[in-house]
Amino acid sequence: MGESTPAVKNGKLVASKVVDKVKSKIEKGSLTKVDAIVVHQTGSSSAASSLSSYDKGANGAHFLIDKDGTIYQTARMDQKCWHVGNIKSRCNELKTCTPDELKEINSILFKKGESYELRIRNLSQQEAKKAYPNRYPTNDDSLGIELVGSFRAKSSTYDVVTNPQNESLIWLVSVLQSVLGVTDKDVYRHPEVSYKQPSEAQSAKWK
Repeated sequence: MGESTPAVKNGKLVASKVVDKVKSKIEKGSLTKVDAIVVHQTGSSSAASSLSSYDKGANGAHFLIDKDGTIYQTARMDQKCWHVGNIKSRCNELKTCTPDELKEINSILFKKGESYELRIRNLSQQEAKKAYPNRYPTNDDSLGIELVGSFRAKSSTYDVVTNPQNESLIWLVSVLQSVLGVTDKDVYRHPEVSYKQPSEAQSAKWK
């Protein structure tokens, strides 16, 4: 008999390749729609350390892929996780803003007397008012996939994603696309959408 088709039950992806490690503490409220998928790297060297941090209940993502390709589901798909952070202005990054949009963005980004952190948070909140895909995905409409991988501050680089990780990522993204109806255009590396190290998930492949 062949493997049964993956299915979602009570927010969990039921499939032989997925290990249930749901951590309720990183679930931050109801996720009523999923427009996109965001691919991350953990910055830690093992799945165990990430799972341990999830037990503390701060940031986390819906899936975690270990270096050997093991896929853990760490939050239910109908629950929000804090995985995206502040989003960039999509039209500003893609150079497609109207003059009025650009004026408003610049007035927020370069406001005198405010810290950088406050300015990017204010811009993110302004962007979040837009409908997707006129903006980048947020915690309110995306699933997060973490790939285990260390970060080296001296060189500002993450581990190269392993072949087993990429094989699992390709499978997982394909299944999620089928279930959710999202396209290749709706899958992003974390640094595309937020203020992260450019090397994060740089070597990740999902197609």
